[in-house]
Amino acid sequence: MTMPLEFQQFLNSNASAIFGLVGALSGGTLSFAASLVLKRREFSLQLRSKIIDKQISAHERILKLAQDMRVMGSEGTLGIDGEIARGPCILLSKDAFETWFTRFTEQQLESSAWLTTKTRREVSFVQDYLVTLHMHLVDVPTDKYFDLAKLIRQDFIDLSSSLEKTAFSFFESGIHRAKLDSLSAWHKYKRPVTEQRLSSTALIQKIVDFKSTL
Repeated sequence: MTMPLEFQQFLNSNASAIFGLVGALSGGTLSFAASLVLKRREFSLQLRSKIIDKQISAHERILKLAQDMRVMGSEGTLGIDGEIARGPCILLSKDAFETWFTRFTEQQLESSAWLTTKTRREVSFVQDYLVTLHMHLVDVPTDKYFDLAKLIRQDFIDLSSSLEKTAFSFFESGIHRAKLDSLSAWHKYKRPVTEQRLSSTALIQKIVDFKSTL
């Protein structure tokens, strides 16, 4: 189809202006597209940074709780092995344990959504242990708390170590993903695993004999 003569003359007379306008429009479109891509990338980086910060804080809180569990104290008495008997400081008294148990519960709830599934499951197991301990301590006088603490010292060392190990695994590998683990994943170990681990603790193995001496 042939263009009208007048239109051809218009194009010839204004070619420079038309090409300039087309170039400006094209440049503007490309600039807008590039700006949009950059903004999306910047938003993605900011989001990743916030996720990583939340994950780091959550796992650091768990590491601090693990360290608290490993702090040992003593009344200066000797154990049956001839060495100074020691036990977890958080069991020095009823008030000490209640305060720390409340703190543990609050910290794990605050951290839960940002933890890896592996860490969340270990935290849940430690909480199961602490709930079991709390239940057995209901009728134990505060001045007898540390007697039990000395008997279950190894439990706290083992739990602290396993909790620390799972939290550290995030810093070794998970930190590079900047991705949340699925919250729909079951947050506990399978029941037989939990029951087997609890039954092997000094708490379960020694609590009956301990209470018989009260």
